[in-house]
This record gives sequence, C-alpha cells and structure tokens, in this order.
Amino acid sequence: MTSSSPRSRAAALSRFRFFAGAVLGYLAVPILNAVSPLLALPSITASYGGPAWEAIAVGQSLGGTAGVIVELGWGLSGSQRVARMSGRSRARTFGISLLTKGIVGVPVIGLASVVAFVMAPEGYGLESATVAAAAGIAMFSAGWIFIGILKPRLFLFTEVLPRALLISGAAVAIHFGAALWAYSGALLLAAVGAPVAGAVVLGLRWCDLTALGPRRLLRVIGYQGAALSTNVFSSVYISLGTTVATLGSANATLLFASVDRLQRMLQQVLRSQNFVFKGWVGREVDPSVRIQRAVRATMVSTLIGVVSGILFAVCSPWAADVIFSGTVTVPPLAAAISGLSIAIICTTMSTGAVLLVALGRVGAVARSAATGAVIGLPGIFFGAMFLGGTGALAGQLLAEASVLVVQVVAVRRRLRENRESGRWQTSLVQGPPTVSSADRHPGGGSGTV
Repeated sequence: MTSSSPRSRAAALSRFRFFAGAVLGYLAVPILNAVSPLLALPSITASYGGPAWEAIAVGQSLGGTAGVIVELGWGLSGSQRVARMSGRSRARTFGISLLTKGIVGVPVIGLASVVAFVMAPEGYGLESATVAAAAGIAMFSAGWIFIGILKPRLFLFTEVLPRALLISGAAVAIHFGAALWAYSGALLLAAVGAPVAGAVVLGLRWCDLTALGPRRLLRVIGYQGAALSTNVFSSVYISLGTTVATLGSANATLLFASVDRLQRMLQQVLRSQNFVFKGWVGREVDPSVRIQRAVRATMVSTLIGVVSGILFAVCSPWAADVIFSGTVTVPPLAAAISGLSIAIICTTMSTGAVLLVALGRVGAVARSAATGAVIGLPGIFFGAMFLGGTGALAGQLLAEASVLVVQVVAVRRRLRENRESGRWQTSLVQGPPTVSSADRHPGGGSGTV
C-alpha cells in the first residue's frame, strides 16, 4: 500500500502537468487570435485613415460569416473522433474535410468576396474582397484535429503564430509606406498556409484526396448538417445581439455592447479548457469510459463556470471602467446577470460540444442553438426596449439558459435510454463514410471518419 502511494502521486502529478500544459497551450491560441488582428490597426488608420479600416472590417465580417458555413461543423463533430484514430486515418479525415469544405467554400467565399468588394469604401474594394476570402479560407485549417489529439503546439506553429508574424510584418511595412495590400495579402497568405502546413504535419497524401467520389462527398456534407446548424444558429444570436439591442433601444447599445465584449474576451480564455476536454474524452476507445469522462468534464466545466461567473460579476464594473476609459458604467444588476450568463455558457461548452457529442446527439446541440436564437433575439430586443442595457443582458441570459435546458434534457433522455436498454455505452456520432484502410491502405488503421 505504502509503495504504491508514491507511484499514485507521481501519476497524478504527471496527469496534472499534462493537462496544465495543454490548457496553457490552448490558452495561447485565443489570446493570439484576438490580439494579432489588432497589431496592424494603428498602422492602417495612421497611414490610410478610417475608410481603409472600414474596408478591412467589412471584409472580416463577411468572410467570418462565410467561414461559419464553410467550416461545416467539423470542429464540433470531428475533434473527438480523430482523437482515437491512427495517424493515417487522421490524414484521410483531414483530406475529406478539405474536399467537403471546398465544395461549399468556392461559391460561399466567392459570394462573400464579391459583396465585400461592392460594400467597401471607394478605392478599397480589392483589399476588402481579399480579406473576406482570407477569413473564409482560414476555416480550412487543421486546428480542429490538433484540438482532438491534444497537440496545441501544432495548432500554434501551423496557424496561429505564422498569422501573428505575418500581420506584424504587414503592420511594419504599412508604417514605412507599403500599400494596404500588405495587410490583406498577409491574411490571405496565412489562411492558405495553415491548411498546407496542417497537411504536411498530418502526412496527407494525394490518394487521401481521391478516396471518395462526388456523390459520397455530398453525403458527407449531409452528415455534417447538424453540426453546421449548431454553428449557424449560435452565430446568429451571438453576432446580432448588439444590433438587436440597438433596435430595441439606442440607449441600451453602449452598456450591452461593452459588457458583451468583456464576456467574449473571457469566453475565449474559458474555451481553452473545452479544447482539452474534447481531446481527453475523445481519445478513450471504450464508449462507456468515454461517456464517464464526458460527464466528469461537464462537472469540472460547471465548477469553473460558477467561479468565473462570480469573478466576472465582481470585476466587470472595474474592468469596464479601465478598458473603456471610464465611458461605461456597469450597474451591479447588469454585472450579476452577466456573471450568471458566463457560468451557464461555460457549462454548455461541455454539455454540448463534449457530452452530447460523446453520446451521439449532435442534433440536440443544434436544437439547443436554434432554441437560443429563437428565444434570445426577441429577449434581447424586448429587454432593451423596456429595461435598457440591463434588460438586453437579461434577454441574453434567457437565451443561454434555454440552451442549457435543451441540452440537459437531451443528456438525461439519452442516459435513460442507455440504462433502460441495459447498456451504458452508446455509439458515437455517425461519422461520414469513407474508404476503409483495408481497402485502400492495408495495415493503416481504422479508416472510419
């Protein structure tokens, strides 16, 4: 007994170091992603003024919207699956994701680029269109696979760091007189380079891109429908919240937009633990153990959410005063409402993207996102109309709470089905079909996507 205790403590310490390293690695991803686009802002506005930045912003907005569609929900439905695949199967899965994204992306990104060209201020149409194309192409990267296999350094070195370095170089170049093309070109180069680097790291082969014919690729896109719907509905009430609050009452805009920005900043940090849980749960081969891990991950996320929500409620008035230079005052009630939203959002990061995915219920995640959109947008509108910014934040809280309720009901129903059927485990999400390794690559491991 005594001899095993040191070994147990050593194993526990080793696991803690592993998870801490993974969390810190993934924490660097959202921080760099959030900061890097801002590196060039002073140079662009100083050299070319507001219209140039407006063109960039238009391109980023339209390209980001297109990217939600182009991504096809692979990050939601695929990260756990690739965690337990062989290296060759991951490469084939990445190849299939590139092809399906390409089928959807050519028309969607093309349309976004054309609209950006038309909407941009005069003289900056090409730059705006290029930024839109870059934002859409960025969704082709292999980041979702590196999340699944718990390799944040690969995420950083193939996508995040090169992008930050290219943007920094463009900022310096513009400062010394380069054209605005330096920035849009840097974004495009980073967007194209990320999937290329990912393909090299994963060992993608030409045969991985030709394993499926057009009809089967269309079937894969159909399989991704639920995950895609989740992204679309989530982005609707998240991205349109400030606009809807403004429509409800112009006086609600400042408070709602400011607190919402603080919430998004914290969520970027909290998402790092979600990345780790996806890989930790997904790498387990035994379905029953995988589900048990997902349950534990949800419990930990809930605890983290409660602590983060309390800290946000206490600190957000001070943070708003510092970040927004004293122009925004966050009332205690608004801070408390936002803190509760943070707690719920952190919980749904695991009940949806981790637990329901492990239970094979991606469709329930999509339904919860749709419920959030249907309840959230009117809630924000009428909350702003009657109670200003605080009311709009209450409408946002109502949306997040509805998402959690739908997910919890789906989880309980699925677990009850498993118990009643006499089995704990359940099959995972029905993945897109692919050619087995036995047919194409003997000895290469499972070919299931």
